[in-house]
Amino acid sequence: MKKIILFALLSFIYSSGSFGQKLPVEAFSQLPDVSNLVLSPDGTRVASAVRIDLPDRKGTAVQTINLKTKESKFLMFFENTSFILNGISWKDNKTLLVYSFAATKQKNWGYWQRNYDKVRITRLAFVNTQNGQITTPFTSMFLSQFDEAPEDLDTVIDSLPNDPNHVLMAVYGRVYKVNIHKGSTDLIPNQPKTFYANVTDTNHRLRAGYHYDDGGKVTVKYFDLEQEKWFDLAKYQGGFSSDEITVLGFSHDPNELFLNAYHNDRWAVFKVNLKDNNLKRELVLADDKYDVSGYLVYSEDQKKIIGVSGREDGGTHFFDKELNQLQEKINKAMPQTANYIYSFSEDLNQFIVFSISAKESGTYYLGQRSPLKLNAIAYRYKNLPPNMLADVKRIEYKARDGLVIEAFLTLPKNKPEKNLPTLMFPHGGPHARDNSNFDYWAQFFANKGYAVLQMNFRGSYGQGLTHMTAGLKQWGKEMQTDIEDGARYLIAKGIADPNAVAIVGASYGGYAALMGTVRTPDLYRCAISFAGVSDVYKKVVNTRDGTDSYNVVDEQIGTGAKFLKDISPINHAEAIKKPILLIHGENDRQVEIEHSEKMHKALLKAGKDVEFLTLPLEDHYLTNESNRIATFKAMDKFLDKCIPAH
Repeated sequence: MKKIILFALLSFIYSSGSFGQKLPVEAFSQLPDVSNLVLSPDGTRVASAVRIDLPDRKGTAVQTINLKTKESKFLMFFENTSFILNGISWKDNKTLLVYSFAATKQKNWGYWQRNYDKVRITRLAFVNTQNGQITTPFTSMFLSQFDEAPEDLDTVIDSLPNDPNHVLMAVYGRVYKVNIHKGSTDLIPNQPKTFYANVTDTNHRLRAGYHYDDGGKVTVKYFDLEQEKWFDLAKYQGGFSSDEITVLGFSHDPNELFLNAYHNDRWAVFKVNLKDNNLKRELVLADDKYDVSGYLVYSEDQKKIIGVSGREDGGTHFFDKELNQLQEKINKAMPQTANYIYSFSEDLNQFIVFSISAKESGTYYLGQRSPLKLNAIAYRYKNLPPNMLADVKRIEYKARDGLVIEAFLTLPKNKPEKNLPTLMFPHGGPHARDNSNFDYWAQFFANKGYAVLQMNFRGSYGQGLTHMTAGLKQWGKEMQTDIEDGARYLIAKGIADPNAVAIVGASYGGYAALMGTVRTPDLYRCAISFAGVSDVYKKVVNTRDGTDSYNVVDEQIGTGAKFLKDISPINHAEAIKKPILLIHGENDRQVEIEHSEKMHKALLKAGKDVEFLTLPLEDHYLTNESNRIATFKAMDKFLDKCIPAH
């Protein structure tokens, strides 16, 4: 491969001069120029994923850059057709952990013993950044014990940063010490057989994990070092219990355990002293309005936890006064963006800041504490300068039953906020959420001239257990009317043109787009469904393992053939009056392409106006750039036809 520097350290320049007010489709649909940027523990190098766009090679490469010499190395390349880059982290100053996934066909002998032909597999590579050598975990002898290779072979539970030869990895809940050079494995002792022991303490001992029974009950356990026995920490039922907890990790005190649990209906961070017979929880971090998902930020140099990350704004709550002052100084210097400090060097003197906002698609800065410096080193999308992007407003509206819905309204530049062609854009998941930060779909639509509304309908994550569980068994029902009520709110406010409202979505959002044209056929002018669920009955049935064991999807969506078929768009093609655009990847393992194929046939049979774009070798996430560009061009053409923005 030709040597390419895709970003220049300390001298970044936006590519903004060549575009007019309306940016080309490719500016929004290309892959990020730089992503996954992480600092080595000694602070001398950064690693990142970079976009490759050459006449003979296109895809994503793993790159390292020496911060002193500016020397760059390309260590791995992904064409984004078979294996897809899924993450990068440093094991130590020499070795990178590179995560990937791929769609394939095999018999699925996973934990739940389901028998699918089509699966998504995850894999891990160890990359020696000095000599470029690449190795993978697990020997063929180890893997031969399974009828098929396990789907997930990338679960690192402890990178063992001070051991240059090993990591701890889990396969089907069993934890092994894996040699990163030879792939050989040693089973870690003291693991109960039907138990996921996947949390270590700072001395790299297995100390906590989970047991799942067929009835859906989860038992969280911890290992007592003095008694050398496993004890119960908590029990809860199902996937939506107020008693649910998640273990985050241990402090450098081996008896101080941090966890997530609910506090006043919101997910919060607690700590527990395991020597306390009552296992009393002490509140560490909570938010009155939003969940705090939480992960621990350690300092190996100071041998302590320096913060907890996972607030609604994505930032870190630092326990250290000086680090909090550092955050305040950065925020004061860049008040228009959310500024996330992460990836510290071991001595905490160097760090990476990622700054993002509605109009800032993401800039990476290299920071230094003493003396204080902050220098831009990479821009995530160099062809999307902030001055060309649209503003986003946080709004609230009431659903028809009085529930307050948080939403984010992207408004096209240089247009009055009145009588605008408008796109409803519900998120996927459905247990996900939207916020006011950069969204390349919403910005693309706004650049075309549309107002775009993204709403956190009931069932969305992040605003507490009550808001999330309000969406249980509400596919096509109250979750759907929450979206409709957002459209009617914008119409009543005079923002949306009542004759020019459409609905667009991906995954669950694609389902909602289809159901919107079923339930309210006269409200929307057209709909776009990317990787949308059309046959809910099939989706639910395919998650069952043929036994009477608990299935969280039954709790989430519902049971009963009549009920599931009634909320399936595929069974209501006759009700749809407006044009539909279906887009789906052939290798989608989250929502199989059959959902769009069968919806397409049903609409054609009913004599409806439908277009269908099939994306070759594409997954659920539009990770291939040519497919992403094709998708955005198809949406561009379709919207111009059915709801033109002038």
